Amino acid sequence: MYSSNCKNTMQPLIDLVRGLDVIDDFLTQHGFEFENYENGLGSGGQFTVATFKSGRKKFILNYRSSIGQVVYQYNDHTVCHDFYLDQLGLADKKKLPDFHSEDKLLAFTHLLHDFEFLTEDFFDGECQKLTVFSKLQDNVISEYGGKAREEYYLQLDKNRIEEARQKFKNKDFKGSIEIFETVEIRSLMNDLDKRLINYCEQHLIR
Repeated sequence: MYSSNCKNTMQPLIDLVRGLDVIDDFLTQHGFEFENYENGLGSGGQFTVATFKSGRKKFILNYRSSIGQVVYQYNDHTVCHDFYLDQLGLADKKKLPDFHSEDKLLAFTHLLHDFEFLTEDFFDGECQKLTVFSKLQDNVISEYGGKAREEYYLQLDKNRIEEARQKFKNKDFKGSIEIFETVEIRSLMNDLDKRLINYCEQHLIR
């Protein structure tokens, strides 16, 4: 259903389209319609934001080489996927991972699983908990400010680099370079990482 919006796009967007097909039936059943794509370019490369809308609700998904940030919005209140489920006491039950898989559809399958936890409040409800959690999330951000966000993304990128190195050791050169491309703080990568990227690029060209 989304292919008409994806002409002349690169592989990440093609993978995104296939992934959205996994969650499309659920979103449609709960009254959400596809609104638009927005493409952007960050330090980690090109990314795409897909938005679905149902009245005053929006479901927003950021995608690069896999699912990035997932946001739920009601009016002016927004909550990120992890924070939403953590506040519901479901941190140990959520399946959407913060790591990349060779199976591009796996993250969407996990996201679909997590949707069931949010059906009552967000998809079918009046977002009462979302509104409360949004204010709490804003307070956390205000309290810890930019330093907390920087530490979060710093650790996230360190994890990505370690995963990319491990894929290289396993001779998964395509997977390795895909994860390296998602690293936002490029200064974390040392000369060895740059050599690994160069090796992967040369190997894939052959």
